[in-house]
Amino acid sequence: MSVAAQTGSWRRILGGLVVAVLLEQLPWSGWALALRPDFVLVGVLFWVLHQPARVGFGVAFSLGLLADFQDGAVFGQHAIAYAIGVYLVLFLRLRLLQFDPLRQAAQLFPILLTVQSAALLVGWLAVNPPAGLLILLPALSSTVLWYLIALFVRLWHGKGLRDGT
Repeated sequence: MSVAAQTGSWRRILGGLVVAVLLEQLPWSGWALALRPDFVLVGVLFWVLHQPARVGFGVAFSLGLLADFQDGAVFGQHAIAYAIGVYLVLFLRLRLLQFDPLRQAAQLFPILLTVQSAALLVGWLAVNPPAGLLILLPALSSTVLWYLIALFVRLWHGKGLRDGT
């Protein structure tokens, strides 16, 4: 059983997702906006990985709709992309749980890039063509955020950096 699975109470899950939504609400601009990680996606995927019975497609889709509303994006753009991310994490779940935070983040980068590309594609097909490939930068910053969260959770629960999981 993973470290987060031992501590995945509803209060903790809901609190983490609320914090992620609130971080998305901050007034980001300029390069900070271009590099802003997708806090909600990282939070959803973290809990899907560690608590798949409690957080799944319904939560991801609902929070994706909220993210669309927050960003003023095409309604359903993030919802579809988040559902794709949940599917990929669930498909690779047993593999991902075997890695330390750094290797886990490296394994998650292609998933985050796929989710960001799916959101880009849906938005492009619906109405607005992409302004450039800078829109894919959040996949990189989300990977760094994932690493920091996984490392924090690991250290919080008394596991060292090199301890086996």
